[in-house]
Amino acid sequence: MAQQQRNRNRNQRGQQRSRKRRTGGAERRVAGLATLPPPEGPLLGIDEERARNDRWGIVAAVVIGVVIGPIAGLVALPLNVWAALAVGILTGVLAAIAVPRAAVFGAVRLVSGAPVEPSSVPRVATLLEGLCATFGVAQPELSILPDPVRNAAIVARKGQTTLVLTTGLVTDLTLVEMEGVLAHLLARQRLAAVHRSTLGAGLAIILGPIGRRPGVAHRLTGRAGLFRADEIAAVTVRYPTGLAGALGSMVQGPLPSEGSMFSSSVYAATRWLFIDPSIGRRTPEEEQGDVDATSVRRAALEEW
Repeated sequence: MAQQQRNRNRNQRGQQRSRKRRTGGAERRVAGLATLPPPEGPLLGIDEERARNDRWGIVAAVVIGVVIGPIAGLVALPLNVWAALAVGILTGVLAAIAVPRAAVFGAVRLVSGAPVEPSSVPRVATLLEGLCATFGVAQPELSILPDPVRNAAIVARKGQTTLVLTTGLVTDLTLVEMEGVLAHLLARQRLAAVHRSTLGAGLAIILGPIGRRPGVAHRLTGRAGLFRADEIAAVTVRYPTGLAGALGSMVQGPLPSEGSMFSSSVYAATRWLFIDPSIGRRTPEEEQGDVDATSVRRAALEEW
């Protein structure tokens, strides 16, 4: 009996060591930041994450109404208490409806280029058709932003998602790199994060100089959202090297010229919508401690 107990204890210790080895990859570090976890991890909890992203828009609308309504009520208070109460409630409700819509419209208008038919970019269209089926998402619309900078975003517009690709990205990336970029963008759609990030970027625009501050814009758009999309993309297409190569191509690509959207104040508020948010901000000080920074994500993908 004693020998059997010792054997059971050894088996239990062996199983614990095995579990630690399997999960140890999730604890690796790159420049002080966690790298991508093993393939079985990223797909867990997607439904809960989608629900959180869906709720974020509702919470944002409520907060907007709660903030603006009382201010309007105070302005109307000299009339009488009941009039002030009515004005506050009505203004709060209208603000909760109108401000999010205006924010989304503003972000899309400032970020998107010209809508195009898929046939005008056949290489993108072919990849997109297969990837949408793989990710289980509806095929988005396409928009081309005329700029030699290599970058891409996905935004929500009128109940539909739109991929925004720069001309530099379309012409300069290899087929494998383009697949990685499209997989990253569709991963955001799979996570139901597109409307949430578009609304957040629009609110950052409305807030002006405050919204352009990196911490504010990043938090509103969704901190760690780009890193999370990389995880889903890499585990779905099973080739993280393609996305890593695309991020490397963006880092080595042309800098934005004067008049480019990527050198404007608009980009400061909306840069977290784009797959490469670090354009013009690639210093160690800018990227230290930021899992969404392009170089950090590229290193994580290369280590996976």
